[in-house]
Amino acid sequence: MVKQMKRKHVWFLCLLALAFLLTAMPAAAAELPQIAAAEVKKMIEARGTDFLVVDVQPKEVYDEGHVKGAVSFPWETELKGSGNLPKDKTLILYCDCAHEEDSIDTATQLMEKFGYKNVKLLEGGWSKWQQLGYPVDKK
Repeated sequence: MVKQMKRKHVWFLCLLALAFLLTAMPAAAAELPQIAAAEVKKMIEARGTDFLVVDVQPKEVYDEGHVKGAVSFPWETELKGSGNLPKDKTLILYCDCAHEEDSIDTATQLMEKFGYKNVKLLEGGWSKWQQLGYPVDKK
């Protein structure tokens, strides 16, 4: 029951983010590069050090399960900082929204406010990753 409520909360946040994006997102943000889940899986398996997978879902959802090795950086309407996200690596962002609204918004904010250059979106997000049975970590 609690898990269902958390998922409903995530969907509500996704809808809120979509509404925000439709009114405030520059057109260029919708053209962010995407990367296939299979490619990210290969990068993780090769233990690459030139990228970082970033989960932008709420911390509670991240704790339930996330892409193996991903860091938590929950979506916010207005980011106040970029945390410890490195600028010298490719950031691969994902969420579980129907249209990747939270990932798009976070990526856009990171680029526009904090000068990040190499940001990609995980195609299909968390749902696709799980559907493919790819490795996950749980707290």
